[in-house]
Amino acid sequence: MKRRKDLILKTETDIKVFLLFLLDNIGYPLEYEMILAIVEENTDDISFDYTQCLASLVETGHLEIDDLDGDSYFSITKKGRMVASELYDTIDKGFRERSLRSAIQYISLTDSGRSIGASITETESKRFIVTLEANDRFGEVMKVSVTVNSREEAETIKRNYESKPEGVYRGVLFSVTGRLDYIG
Repeated sequence: MKRRKDLILKTETDIKVFLLFLLDNIGYPLEYEMILAIVEENTDDISFDYTQCLASLVETGHLEIDDLDGDSYFSITKKGRMVASELYDTIDKGFRERSLRSAIQYISLTDSGRSIGASITETESKRFIVTLEANDRFGEVMKVSVTVNSREEAETIKRNYESKPEGVYRGVLFSVTGRLDYIG
């Protein structure tokens, strides 16, 4: 779905912040063509500026680039995340929301650099706390605990998370944000 043309990012800084916003929210490296597809979907504009901005962000240490089988993959660095988080609010909120909706389909817990874990702890009252965790190279992405009445239920939750971390993660994101896009 194409967006209105009045949503085209006006300055090089806008473009850079938008690119960092996308890569930060997706959370793992994206191939160059995929980045351009997301940009086009959200801005109805593909220009040489995006390629220049990606190169500039790599040069300044805000992004990293890895070449694999002739494709270039970009990921945000700690420096990029720190700087960009201060600038996200300079991009129109509605535009950020629409962009995030299209980027959600690329969010993944099972890609390289991510790890998951699940544990069960019995309480003094014979209930069971199930803790689900996800981490990426920057640290904790999610840590959720739920208390249930039986070990069997706790084991089911743990197995479900270990076999389908994406679904649980997206469900948690849906629950805390109310964005249906996370479960779609």
